[in-house]
Amino acid sequence: MSSRSNNVEIKIYPVAKTVVDKQEVRKWLDDLGANEYQIPDDEMTTNAALLVALAAKQCYLSFTPSLNPNVTKVRSDLVEYLDNILASGHGSVLEHACFSFAINNVSRVFTGEMNRHRAGWAISERSMRYIRFEDCISWWMPLSLQENPNDPPEISERKLRTRNEFHSMFSLQSEAYGRLVKIWDMDAGDKNFHYKKTVTSCLRRIIGMGCATGGIWTGNVRALRHVIAMRASAAAEEEIYHVFSRIAQMMVDSELMLFGDFSKNEKGFWSPKWTKV
Repeated sequence: MSSRSNNVEIKIYPVAKTVVDKQEVRKWLDDLGANEYQIPDDEMTTNAALLVALAAKQCYLSFTPSLNPNVTKVRSDLVEYLDNILASGHGSVLEHACFSFAINNVSRVFTGEMNRHRAGWAISERSMRYIRFEDCISWWMPLSLQENPNDPPEISERKLRTRNEFHSMFSLQSEAYGRLVKIWDMDAGDKNFHYKKTVTSCLRRIIGMGCATGGIWTGNVRALRHVIAMRASAAAEEEIYHVFSRIAQMMVDSELMLFGDFSKNEKGFWSPKWTKV
């Protein structure tokens, strides 16, 4: 195969998340009259779970029983409290806590699917208008085309031939792109940024949507739960499933109080116990 065809793996980096300023929280609670409420220690909860709980408790002034005469019972167990929030569908308070993921080597197939989820998400996608391709166009091989020892011979042969076609087509795109770069003298010293941007914007049209790209996606907990439920399921497109099944595992591992109701079946698909959150 041509060296100009570069098959890459999708990588996910959880680069940021909400952090609670406990000193300011203490001042705020005291101002509300919730002097008796003890902020949980770091060992007891994550920042995201704490922020969600604080947002929910302030809705009803339910930090302590004496703060609101209508409140006669206050759940002291934070796990029980947050589980009740999920069960009751009090989803708006989940929007305060956010997580950011830098995702590399996904295709425009992924971004086209993912960018439909605008509510609750901030999206910064890599620009093909400004970024020029160099020696090769990188791409991700769909899982459905990868070798599987359980495949019957006919399917195995079809997969092999399809993989060869993928390599061939990306190589052709890379070679054509390289010729166009030379036609427009993109490496000439007299070409300014505006010229290069204009030409790069034009040339991207020959590149297929399978090219590897990336960006940063920041979602609040409510939006994350929704996308995991939608995109880590059996009905999801395979690349976005590949990404969000991994993110689902990350969130269950790191934020059990907020994502602990998600479970994975024997086929690797995820679903929540509480759906309407």
